[in-house]
Amino acid sequence: MPARGAGRRSGAPAASERRRAPASPLRTVLLVGGAGRMGRLLARAFRAAGHAVAIHDPGRRLAGFPSVPLETAAGADAVVVSVALDATPAVLAEVLALSPPGLVLDVASVKGPLLPLYAKAARRGLRVASVHPMFGPGVRTLAGQNLIVCDAGVPAAARAAARLFSGQGLKLATLPIGAHDAWVARTLGLAHLLSLLAGSTLAREGVRVKSLDGLASTSFRNLCLLAAPILHQAPDLTLPIQARNPATPGLFDLLDEELASWRALVERNDLAAFDRKLAEARSVLAAPVSVAARRRPPRRPSRRA
Repeated sequence: MPARGAGRRSGAPAASERRRAPASPLRTVLLVGGAGRMGRLLARAFRAAGHAVAIHDPGRRLAGFPSVPLETAAGADAVVVSVALDATPAVLAEVLALSPPGLVLDVASVKGPLLPLYAKAARRGLRVASVHPMFGPGVRTLAGQNLIVCDAGVPAAARAAARLFSGQGLKLATLPIGAHDAWVARTLGLAHLLSLLAGSTLAREGVRVKSLDGLASTSFRNLCLLAAPILHQAPDLTLPIQARNPATPGLFDLLDEELASWRALVERNDLAAFDRKLAEARSVLAAPVSVAARRRPPRRPSRRA
């Protein structure tokens, strides 16, 4: 997470915004693309919350949920667009063209291509917002997962989107929609890139990690725990997060610069400079509990008898 005091400049969700939304009243929810992986997860979650859920997904059905035409959006309290990332702008435009009176939002992991659509819709008085589930469709429960709620120019709609997802045990944070992609590139995108790099480097070196018993350090085990789920998730989930995010080229450039900087420090064996750069890196991450405990000064013995 960003250093304290730098969160708003970097686009990070403010701590004051991470609060539980009030309970949501029962609603009718139309899931556009609801038969897909994320759509199925959300459909079941909304139904478990007591909402009436219908699906619009041409050519596909989701057992147990009614399939309805897109025009049903006119009577829905909320329309949630949950389609493939590449298809999201066109499908969202189709929904907004119907001028639905209820809440309209998407769950895409990249928001840049949607900004003109939402700006126009907000000027027309439509209730638009956007969310980004910071988890994949394979999770068993939404409880404890993170969800970014993006204000798309209609603050009341962003609050309504937060209420729609209330009662699920989610940890909610808010961002202006224009700050979303840069934040995701620096966090989710960075984690994905480092995992891809770790996996491809090990593969190129012929390292086969079948068992770590007796061979792996704690740090390497932690690296494997980070990288393995990302390397084994569907490529059509991983690639668009990088390829469609307009902030990704800047992230690659930054990684090039940082790798060159660390390499120069190691080649010079310059401990003082290395320590200064390490201090900068440490400043943005809290120390692990075990390290923090070692740094804590010992307690003085009580003077009481």
